[in-house]
Amino acid sequence: MEHDAVRAEFPVVAETAFFNHAAVSPLPRRACLAGQAVFADRCQRASADYFRWMDTVAETRLRAARLLGTVPGQVAFTGNTSHGLGLVAAGLAWRAGDTVAVTWPDFPTLRFAFDNLAGRGVRIVEIPKHDGRVDLDAARRLVPGCRLVVASTVDWSTGVAAPVEELAGLCRQFGALLCLDAIQSLGALPLDVTALGVDFLAAGCHKWQLGPMGLGIFYVSPASGGLLDTVLAGWRSMREAEALGPDFRLADGAGRFEPGTQDIAGIAAYGASLSLLEAIGAQAVRERIFAVCDGLAAGLAARGLAVASPLAGPERSGILAFGHPDAPGLYAALMGANVPVSLRAGRIRLSPHCYNDARDTERFFAVLDAFDGREPYC
Repeated sequence: MEHDAVRAEFPVVAETAFFNHAAVSPLPRRACLAGQAVFADRCQRASADYFRWMDTVAETRLRAARLLGTVPGQVAFTGNTSHGLGLVAAGLAWRAGDTVAVTWPDFPTLRFAFDNLAGRGVRIVEIPKHDGRVDLDAARRLVPGCRLVVASTVDWSTGVAAPVEELAGLCRQFGALLCLDAIQSLGALPLDVTALGVDFLAAGCHKWQLGPMGLGIFYVSPASGGLLDTVLAGWRSMREAEALGPDFRLADGAGRFEPGTQDIAGIAAYGASLSLLEAIGAQAVRERIFAVCDGLAAGLAARGLAVASPLAGPERSGILAFGHPDAPGLYAALMGANVPVSLRAGRIRLSPHCYNDARDTERFFAVLDAFDGREPYC
């Protein structure tokens, strides 16, 4: 898909140089229209289009499964990342003395569902991260004896991509389960849960996947699904949900984790966003993001500003964090100039997507140069 056609999907570019996809992304035009179409159907026809909506849900589930490298039956729609992690924390049959290893520090959602198990005798140990990098030597010491390892695929502050393959290998070696929080990579970096041997994965849809807020996806592997109790069961959790019968027969796979009526408009919008990512192609999405990051990194280096994020190799992600002598002041200046970024751990965090280009980069540097009182860099 040509760049201009991709960029046309994002009306936000008319007024904004948006570099904040690691927070909440803008919706593509097609996603906005797909969600609005469901609301229009309800407004004009009530539930007459219900089964057509169910076809949309099925199509979106298929797209999500392709994104993850699995089959639709292993993917459930949830409310957000915390919801998916909570299904794992609440669903496993814990024993007093069980240990959960969490990569830390990170976004607090990663551990809170498991901290909540302290009253059941479950212990949390931290696999240390140093400026976003997972300490694999510490992981090799800590994973043996753990029931579960929980890791984010990309550090939310520095953008360092986690060594997921190595962590998955350690989990297999020592009999631990692996649960990933993939919200900071899914949609920007290719991921194959089947090839990696991931047991569980949770991700909200409103960042790199370009989807709506309040919607998430949850993956459970065929081998590990039987280890999770269905802690929230409802009519949609059943094998023949639309039959509306009285028999309690839980659905196979991940479907049993969807207890009731879903956000059909949100799912339709998410499916449209995934259709855009598919039209571009996962590798092309990553390459376009990296190309924008390269331009930003080069300009920052020319100004003597240090980038904290990896710029090559397997640790690289779509996040580019850099230091500045007055990071809070620069953050305020950028936000005031319609160049959305984030302030994380005392650094400015940039997170471009595949539709950003040199026009956005130039606007960012114009604000930076004006703030620093220097002549625009050429």
